[in-house]
Amino acid sequence: MQNEDSGSNIRHAEEFLATFKEGVARLREKDQELTDRYIKNMTTFSQIMPHIYDELKGYSPKKRYVYMEESGDMNVFREDIGVPLFSKDPRAQAKDKVDYALSKPAKTILNLERSVNNESRHVFYSNKILDEVEVQSVGLTQQDKWPEFVGAAIVFGIEFGYQLELLLNNREIKHLYLYESDLDFFHYSLYAIDWAEILEKFNRDGRTVHFFLGIEPDEFTDIYLLQLQENGYFLAPETYLFMGYKSPENNKALDYFKKHYSRQVMGWGFFDDALIGIAQGLRSLPKTKVAHFQGREILPKWVTNVPVFILGNGPSLDQGIELIKDIRGQVLLISCGSTINTLSKLGIVPDIHVDIERMKQTVDKFLFLDKDYLKGIWGLSVDVMHPEYFDYFDRSGMGLKPGEAITSLILSHARDQGDEKNYVQLNYCNPVVANLALSYVHLFGLNNVYFLGVDNGFKDKNTHHSVHSGYYKDGKETGFQTFHEAKLVEREGNFGGTVYATGIMDTSRVQLESLIRSLKKRRNFESFNLSDVAKIEGVTPLLIEDVLITDPEIDHKKVIDLLENAFFTEPPMAVLQQTSDSLISIDDFLKISKTLQSGWDDTIKTREDVCNLLWSYHREIYFLRGSVYRHIHDLLIGSFTYSAFLIVQFLFKFENEAETVARARHLFTPWCEFLEEMPSMLQQASEYVDQGNDHLITFYNG
Repeated sequence: MQNEDSGSNIRHAEEFLATFKEGVARLREKDQELTDRYIKNMTTFSQIMPHIYDELKGYSPKKRYVYMEESGDMNVFREDIGVPLFSKDPRAQAKDKVDYALSKPAKTILNLERSVNNESRHVFYSNKILDEVEVQSVGLTQQDKWPEFVGAAIVFGIEFGYQLELLLNNREIKHLYLYESDLDFFHYSLYAIDWAEILEKFNRDGRTVHFFLGIEPDEFTDIYLLQLQENGYFLAPETYLFMGYKSPENNKALDYFKKHYSRQVMGWGFFDDALIGIAQGLRSLPKTKVAHFQGREILPKWVTNVPVFILGNGPSLDQGIELIKDIRGQVLLISCGSTINTLSKLGIVPDIHVDIERMKQTVDKFLFLDKDYLKGIWGLSVDVMHPEYFDYFDRSGMGLKPGEAITSLILSHARDQGDEKNYVQLNYCNPVVANLALSYVHLFGLNNVYFLGVDNGFKDKNTHHSVHSGYYKDGKETGFQTFHEAKLVEREGNFGGTVYATGIMDTSRVQLESLIRSLKKRRNFESFNLSDVAKIEGVTPLLIEDVLITDPEIDHKKVIDLLENAFFTEPPMAVLQQTSDSLISIDDFLKISKTLQSGWDDTIKTREDVCNLLWSYHREIYFLRGSVYRHIHDLLIGSFTYSAFLIVQFLFKFENEAETVARARHLFTPWCEFLEEMPSMLQQASEYVDQGNDHLITFYNG
């Protein structure tokens, strides 16, 4: 049998060798034609995308076994898998794959559900749009193929471009994202297809094409997200996905994209939230200090090596209580959110406490604590935090939260008055408190981090927090929060097994992983996950019984003093001295609001018309980022993104384009009504401090 297999392999090799020799001869015959096409393509890239021209100029491919099939199409032998890239008729093969993909579309999905028990105007108008979706959907047949026009598409694997050509000949795409990790394939595409025609199609107003060439699979999503911010998040949940060819790199890029999908559809914010942030930030600013950066050398080196425990309130916290007590003198403890109530019951006092949620409910939990307990704890938060937060701590500080209107106001007015301090925006601080804690670790330059109780999920719906937490009383849920009806996803456990997570828990994990990747670039940085729940990629799993802290005891107050002196300063006077009305620029906001309500008239007849109109609105808002009106961008972009997405989702859900577009106009009306109301809300901006409710006081066992 072994001899038969060997003989068969030899025959296949001899057959391919003969085919290859014939293919090389054909290639030589067409040499001038192929060279002319290459020169034309490179010239076009040099004019339209010179960065790609520079990358490919003089490129020498590693895959040398390239030849031409009898059909006249180029092919190449893939040594990694031992077969050619294409069949004997590459374009025919490409057509079959494209036809199948168009009939069985793969796409991103997001379902925004109606919110209840939320009095924000954003939710009110979002629910009105959802009401219209329900009404306007009646009688329409759902789309089950790629529509003739799509707002966004990602191609994983360009190969020689044969499939891409066919795809673009069959469908119109507004924003096209092209990932190809193998530069050899892209190099050969310059001989195989007419890139000039493709680039010229996308080099017109409203169309964009983005190349992601030669990058690692796990880098694609990060770079894509930066581009998505410019093109508009509202199209992200309605993006069509196309796999050009299977390879470990393409498969990994797609898997990573899916795993980190939540980063595209999270943190959009909304108008009322931004207003609350402004009101609370302006009231909090005089009470606290603001994070700024003066350089790493200002902090003694020994401080950066102090072990830091980030303590969450997950069920795994209970397994580490004795460890924390044993090593308390040698480590810095950071408590996250409701963890502080749990630690208080256990007789453990953290060095630092962090909170991020802006609602008053966040500070209500401190009512359960003895005032003496909070003395000596350093309270850290962000600039949107409820102003009462800073009343509970003898010393406190706030960082700037990226993407918030209050952050833009603070920075723009400080700069306008000549304040050159490097005020810090805490990247990756969302969506929950553990993310903020790690952001502060990043700022402080701390290199030795342990996660405990930062579970990002649970193995049992009945044990979602520490048994000592305010979520339980006498071993039963208090009614403050339950996860029995929650939609959960399955994720890998830190020590194996399956973990169940809510959307926000999963998003928190993804954000932790993103920041950990940056932190690992530091010399000597180490992190350990002691929790027997969700695995955090990039963090070393470590059993509690294997933790060995040999560091000497530290002077905790001295460490905090050093951190505060190094990284915090007085709030900018340029902001403290102005009224909220003068900071916000209401008249300018009104002009922009009017612009965003105009344009949807009888000329809007196709999906492309609607997408172009929404994109023009997005650009109107986006360009404010680089102006003194950055805060207006931050006020508007979240609610616009939600509303525009709901319209786009409706557009692509049904077959009949003309009827769907006509009905979509009814979804635009509530957004315009919201825009009409916004200026009057802005005039009362200083009053938008959250008043809270009695839910936590009633149900939380603090």
